Amino acid sequence: MPALIEVRDLKKSYPVKKGLFRRGGGEVKALDGVSLTIRKGETFAVVGESGSGKTTLGKTILRLIEPTAGSIWFEGTDITRIGTEELRKLKTDMQIVFQDPYGSLDPRWTIRRTLEEPLRTHLDFSDEALRAKVEQMLEVVGLSKQHALRYPHELSGGQRQRVGIARALILEPKFVVLDEPVSALDVSIQAQILKLMQELQSRLALTYLFVSHDLSVVRYISDRTGVMYLGKMVETGPTPELFERPLHPYTQALISAIPEADPARRRERIVLSGEVPSPRNPPPGCAFHTRCPLARPECGSIQPKWRRIAENRYVACHLYNDESGTHE
Repeated sequence: MPALIEVRDLKKSYPVKKGLFRRGGGEVKALDGVSLTIRKGETFAVVGESGSGKTTLGKTILRLIEPTAGSIWFEGTDITRIGTEELRKLKTDMQIVFQDPYGSLDPRWTIRRTLEEPLRTHLDFSDEALRAKVEQMLEVVGLSKQHALRYPHELSGGQRQRVGIARALILEPKFVVLDEPVSALDVSIQAQILKLMQELQSRLALTYLFVSHDLSVVRYISDRTGVMYLGKMVETGPTPELFERPLHPYTQALISAIPEADPARRRERIVLSGEVPSPRNPPPGCAFHTRCPLARPECGSIQPKWRRIAENRYVACHLYNDESGTHE
């Protein structure tokens, strides 16, 4: 499949100010040289602990957050170099579904007004066409036209998330960032929303970036997975292969913690010692070496290179120094 999104050496730093005059106190590297490719029609998942940079990555790709360095290519165009008007037009092709289905909706607006707002902002619709489009979109996400007259507090969590999905899809985008879209929902509702997103992806030819810390959900919904640690991508690969044979020690530890109902498939739990280092003062060399059970002497001083290990399998780890390869 051809690439829809290409991210090249993406960086995002935040200055840290301290003292009476709020002068320089260093910087936090939320993204530190991330590169990845998302193909048309696929679901690419990004996983990692809190503070790994996965949500920042999704918002920076959409330019909701401006990158410090690097480039973001959408359908062959570097969107980090386009102007305000071009960016406004691009918003119709790139949307986001937020984690909190209640906090992302204006409590003062009816569902109809919430769904009409993107259409009024970006397109020229008559009142009759707006009403028809809203009702059509509600039906697409499994709600009725009667829901258009309600306010967010009158809906359940699952219904509010369906509204969030409808708002993201009403402009008929090509690419959608799903930022922890089911983490605030009950397990039974999670399954309904995940199934809905898969059905809509097939029906509307959507491409997803799925941000999550829940590896069970990621294994269910994604085609390929990238693992982030402290602002860096440490491993990517097809989801079934990555879960069956994780390469990076950090990925191995994450996957070992997934509960398995089948005793024959249970892995030995890898318990990581210590806390995630501060992104303001990351360790030298491999950022994971302070917690890695397989760390080598060079891990503390030399950053590992990004290597191709097998077809569509990439990893940044000194354990694979003997393997040859290049970046995807």
